[in-house]
Amino acid sequence: MHLESWGCSFFFLACTAFLLGSVVASGVDPDERQDQRRFLVEQVPPGQVSNNSPTYTASDFVLLNGFLIFFMQIGFVSAESGQGRAKNVRNILLKNSVNIMLCAVCWWAVGYAFAYGKTAGGLLGVSHFFSDGETFDSKPWFFTWAFCLSAVTIASGCLAERTHLFVYPVYTAVVSIVVHPVVAHWVWAPDSWLNSRIGCPCRFLDFAGGAVVHIVGGLTGLIGAILCGPRMGRFEDGVNKEIPGHDVSSVSLGSLMLWFGWFGFNCGSTYIYMADGGPAASAAVSRVALNMTLCASAAGMTSLVVASLQTGTFDLAVCCNGLMAGLSASTANVGFITPWASCITGILAGLLYVGCSRLLVRLGIDDPLDSSAIHCGSGLLGVVVSGFLARPAYVRSMVGRSCGGLVYGTRGGIQLGMQMLGLAVSIAWTAFWSVVTFVTLKRFNLLRVDQQTELAGIDNMEHGGPAYPEFLQRVQSSRTGF
Repeated sequence: MHLESWGCSFFFLACTAFLLGSVVASGVDPDERQDQRRFLVEQVPPGQVSNNSPTYTASDFVLLNGFLIFFMQIGFVSAESGQGRAKNVRNILLKNSVNIMLCAVCWWAVGYAFAYGKTAGGLLGVSHFFSDGETFDSKPWFFTWAFCLSAVTIASGCLAERTHLFVYPVYTAVVSIVVHPVVAHWVWAPDSWLNSRIGCPCRFLDFAGGAVVHIVGGLTGLIGAILCGPRMGRFEDGVNKEIPGHDVSSVSLGSLMLWFGWFGFNCGSTYIYMADGGPAASAAVSRVALNMTLCASAAGMTSLVVASLQTGTFDLAVCCNGLMAGLSASTANVGFITPWASCITGILAGLLYVGCSRLLVRLGIDDPLDSSAIHCGSGLLGVVVSGFLARPAYVRSMVGRSCGGLVYGTRGGIQLGMQMLGLAVSIAWTAFWSVVTFVTLKRFNLLRVDQQTELAGIDNMEHGGPAYPEFLQRVQSSRTGF
């Protein structure tokens, strides 16, 4: 089934659910609906059952938002396959499926424990191995796994179209077991060395994964792309030769799917910080949704306009990538800043994406999806912006620290210093393991496919044929005179 058909089916199902919900709601008394809304964020003590039904906790909403984050995998696959060539689509679909399945096993066995288990010296967790799915400190296994999976998938896009299939499970295991869990523990565990053991009144601010997800995934992919080298024909005789994807509609649809799923990242994380619920949590979730929408919109428009001034054309791919750059930047700070600060962040993210994309080309680095420019660059930007524009009242409500950005003057210098420290250790840890992983693979000639496979297409050589067999039939028919 074509992606357009999937999109239509999804839209039809969404409309049907909305209509059914409206019909059901129309038969409920307004006062009863108001009572039910109050129950949505009610926290029920363990071992007790509320007499009011239905009753939902903040953890339930976190889990539901985890489903939205998992839906992003459809967007990732759509965008990556659309920007790839038709001869490698089956490989792209398979490697993403393998990443999802292996990441689940690794996160269940080890990764979740290292990230959210009882801390050992503030360095990593050492409990909850082989998780039974229970929720510890408002961090459900599924929700946190979706975060780890996103980091893995980001790196995948940087290596597309010239990498052995074997590479993906190897780096997926490394990221899921060693890299992402340890960074997550440092950043989000209340008793980690970064948050409580260096004697600082402020803590490193990363709302929903600017460093933990986007820098980890983007930097891992960037190092892999550098060591793997560019695709054949990408840079010849010092000339940059574009290699266009085969389906721009998939790119556009994938970007919109990612935007939809991204609400799970940020809105779900709000319930992690404000697990008690109530009006304060509802107001915070509304603000978070507004901020990320503004940031994404400002970034997409900025990148489109700036790129059009440089090239004289309006590029759909640049607009979509700029949009995702804004979403990546918002992930780091969306709960700590005001709407006007989100617009500033979005404009900076759009400019930074265009600049990073151009820089990669100048350096001869081939990133087919611009994933490293989108995620690593924008994730870094979002973390730094918190050091300048984080509003003290929002920081206090989320993490309980009386700190804010440099603009507000509430320990702004200390907060900015914490942002720099957190960035430095996250980048260093990720870079070390990425270099070790990809250098080892390259040393044993396991990183890149051979020249014949790359020219013919990985699908044809390793996966039994192309993803679109009718294309091959048409070519064969035209050559035989039919």
